[in-house]
Amino acid sequence: MLNGFVFLASLAVAAANSVLMDASGSLNRQIPDVSTSGGVVAVVSSPDTPSFLGESSNELLAWDDTSNRLTCRGATFASAASTPERTSLGTTSLAANAIVLDGITEGDVEMDLRMSRHARTLTALMRARLAMDSPPKQTIILGVLGPVDEAVESVLTDEVQSLFEATAAEANKEAEFEEMYEVVVIPIQSQADASNIISVATDAAKASAQDSTLSQVLSAAQTQLREAGVASEALDTPHVAQAFLTCRQAYAKQARTARAKMVPWRSRVGRGLCVDGFGADADALRKRTLDGYDAESLASAGLPSVSEYRLEIRNQLQELVDGGIRELFEAQVSNLEKSTLKKFQAQLLRTTSSSEESAFDDSAAAMRTWAYNFDSTMSELEVSSLGLTKDKASREMSAKLNEVLTEFPDSPQAQLKRLKQVKKTTSKERKPTQRAVDLGLDLVAMIRPDGFGSLQGFAGYQLGGNSITVGIHNDADDPQVIAQFGGV
Repeated sequence: MLNGFVFLASLAVAAANSVLMDASGSLNRQIPDVSTSGGVVAVVSSPDTPSFLGESSNELLAWDDTSNRLTCRGATFASAASTPERTSLGTTSLAANAIVLDGITEGDVEMDLRMSRHARTLTALMRARLAMDSPPKQTIILGVLGPVDEAVESVLTDEVQSLFEATAAEANKEAEFEEMYEVVVIPIQSQADASNIISVATDAAKASAQDSTLSQVLSAAQTQLREAGVASEALDTPHVAQAFLTCRQAYAKQARTARAKMVPWRSRVGRGLCVDGFGADADALRKRTLDGYDAESLASAGLPSVSEYRLEIRNQLQELVDGGIRELFEAQVSNLEKSTLKKFQAQLLRTTSSSEESAFDDSAAAMRTWAYNFDSTMSELEVSSLGLTKDKASREMSAKLNEVLTEFPDSPQAQLKRLKQVKKTTSKERKPTQRAVDLGLDLVAMIRPDGFGSLQGFAGYQLGGNSITVGIHNDADDPQVIAQFGGV
C-alpha cells in the first residue's frame, strides 16, 4: 500500500495503466490497493490535443501505475456524451480532491472557454457535485497551452463561474461558487510547467484528503452518482455550452454577412463617391442583421447565464454594424461637402467674367442650387434608426456656401481670373471699324543767308492734315555749298 501518496487523475497515461472502468461505465473488480490519505487529484485532458502531461488515452477511467495518477477522458463536440462518459466524469468529480483540466489552447481562451469542448467537461463535473449535499470544496486547475497573465486568469475564472451558475440554475440548486470551487490558472508550455502544475495539484489535494483507499473512494463515488441519477440523465450534453456556441456562431454568421455587404460601399466611398440609396439600405442591413441573430439565438434566451451572454454578443454585433454604418455615413457627408464646395467655386469662377450685377445674381442662384442639391443627396444618406439625419450637415453646408460666396471675390482664384481678363483686354489689338481717305498739304522752306554754317534752326506748324516747316542755315559762303550750286 502506498501511504500518504497523492493520486493524480489524468488523461495522459503510460503503457502500465490499470483500467478502472469498462466501456459500459462499470468499475472493474481489480482496482490497485493504494491509499488516498495524501489526497486524490484528477487531471482530465482533451482528446487529440498535445499535452506535456503525457500521451492521451482512450480509456474512460484508468490508473497510471508509473506516475500514480488516475486518468480520465474529457468530452468533445464530435458527439453527445454517452452514459459511460458521463459516469467516468462524474466519478472523477466526486472522487478527486483537485482536478487538473489539461489541453486548454490559446484559441479556447480567445474564443471563450464557455463555447469550447471544455465547457462540456466542466458542466459534467459540476453537475455531479451539485447533486450531492454539502460536498467538500474542490480545486480546479486550468492548464493553458500558452502564456497566462492576470487578464487571462481573470477571464477564465469568470467563465468557469458562469458555467457553474448556469449548471446550478439548471439543477435548481442554491449554491455559492466560492464555497464549492477554487480556480487556479497555470500555463503549461514546457515539461517544467507540467511538473509545476502537478506540484500545485498535489498541495491542493492534501488540504482536503481523507484516509481511505482508492477502491473505496471510487466505489462510494459511483454509488452516490447512481443514486443521484445524474449520469443516467441525458442532460450531460451541456446545452448551456451549446447555447454559448450557438450565440457565437450566430454572431460570426451575421457579422460576416454585414461586413460583406459593406465592402462595396467602402470601395465606392473610398473613391470619393456616395452610395445611392445608402440610408434605406443601411437601415435594412441593420434590421436584417439583428433580427437574424435574434432568431438564430432565440433558444438560448431561456438559460440564465446564456441570456446575459446572448445580450452581450448582440450588443457587440450591433456596435459592429452601427459603427460601420456611422463611419460610412460620415465619410459620405465629407465627400459630398468637398464635391459641392468644389463645384460651387467652379461655377463662381465662370460668373466672374460677367458684369457686377449679373455676377451677383448668378452667384446667389448658384448657392441656392448647390444647397438644394446637397440637401437632396443628404436625404438619401439619412439612417433614421441611428439618428443620422441631414439637419446638421445641411445647416453647416449652407453656412459654408455663404462663407465661400462672401470670400470668393478676394480669393486668389478670383483675383487671378480678373488679372487674366485685364491682361487679355489690354493686349488685344483693335481692328479698324471703317475705311477713309484723308488729303493734306505739307510745305517745306529753307532760308540760307551768308555765312559759313554757324547758325542752324527749324520751325514747324501742323493743322489737321496740313503742315508747314521752315528752316534757316547760314552756309551760303561755304565752299561746298557754292560748289553744289555751280558757283565759282
